[in-house]
Order: sequence, then structure tokens, then C-alpha cells
Amino acid sequence: MRIDSLELGKSFKVKSIKDKEKPILRKLSAMGLREGASGQVLLKNGRVILLRLNGSRLIIDKEIAGFIEVA
Repeated sequence: MRIDSLELGKSFKVKSIKDKEKPILRKLSAMGLREGASGQVLLKNGRVILLRLNGSRLIIDKEIAGFIEVA
């Protein structure tokens, strides 16, 4: 399941990230969004998704969310 298909308030664990060599995905990995990371969907508003991840908040857009598989 992709991260953009989760409902508000749902917790997740990152299972895999496709095309990890894209610069934006490498940057997100450095910020903690990597395989094995756990988080929660805080907000979905149009094209953006707000996540809680490792005590921080992170905003990604739906295009980036399409690369992230969660369990």
C-alpha cells in the first residue's frame, strides 16, 4: 500500500522506497524517511501530506508519496 492511500491518523511503517536515487528521495532519507521508519499521517490537503516522523513533522506531495510503500 502506498503512503498516500492511508487515512488520517493512521500509523505506518515504511516497507520500501522505489527509485531511491532520486535527489528528493535521498534528501527525505537523510531526514529520516527511510525503510523501517515509523510514522503517522497527520493531514492530507490537496496535493500534500503531513507526516509525523521521529518526533518531527514532514510534508511530502502526492507525487513523492507514490514512491513510498508502507505496511
